[in-house]
Amino acid sequence: MLLKIKETFELAVQKHQKNDIKEAQELYNQILKINPNHSQTLNNIAVIFTNLKEYQKAKECYQKAIKINPSYADAHNNLGLIFTKSGENEKAKECYEKTIEINPNYANAHNNLGVIFNELREIKKAKECFEKAIEINPNYSDAYYNLGNIFKGLRENQKAKECYEKTIELNPNYSDAHYNLGVIFNDLGELQKAKECYEKAIEINPNYLDAHYNLGVIFNELTEIKKAKECYEKALEIDPLNKKSMV
Repeated sequence: MLLKIKETFELAVQKHQKNDIKEAQELYNQILKINPNHSQTLNNIAVIFTNLKEYQKAKECYQKAIKINPSYADAHNNLGLIFTKSGENEKAKECYEKTIEINPNYANAHNNLGVIFNELREIKKAKECFEKAIEINPNYSDAYYNLGNIFKGLRENQKAKECYEKTIELNPNYSDAHYNLGVIFNDLGELQKAKECYEKAIEINPNYLDAHYNLGVIFNELTEIKKAKECYEKALEIDPLNKKSMV
């Protein structure tokens, strides 16, 4: 019986990793029929429920996995993500702190906790969390991006610029990093570089509303009125209620 569960779980994980979600879910359900207390299966099927936006089911599975195995770091972290999505920041914070207590080198939990501290306007703590995540995983693009946002909010443009550039080095298709780098270049008066950043953000995400609008502002400042108009019109096409673009 144990061998069957082990083999079925390994197959389910393979299917899950290949994004064959239906088959993975069926295999996870087979395991739970044999052993309803298989904590890894409960965690993994909760991940599927999360991606399907079935958050209540996901929450219940994570909580059950934690009840069975209180030291299950992944389940604590994932439950925190559910609370983050529902705006329950204090509960999310507790989950991430518990994850870190179990595994101090859990980079994702440090990053996720930083996001919560930022939401709670505890900027110093947020910064420390993102820096710790990067210390643990120097290739963590999301943590660099989030740290860049902290520096941007503090008006430390050079540090923000370095973080966004590192994010892009690690993940060239990170559209938000290109956009925010454009904002920094704009603030520094480097309009050509800002323009290139907004254009890259749009290349990655053609419906990036703010990038179209800001690109329009750049063209307007460069007195390329026709191009500015096209950008504003595209922004209005994406969001007809965008009053900023009604010029």
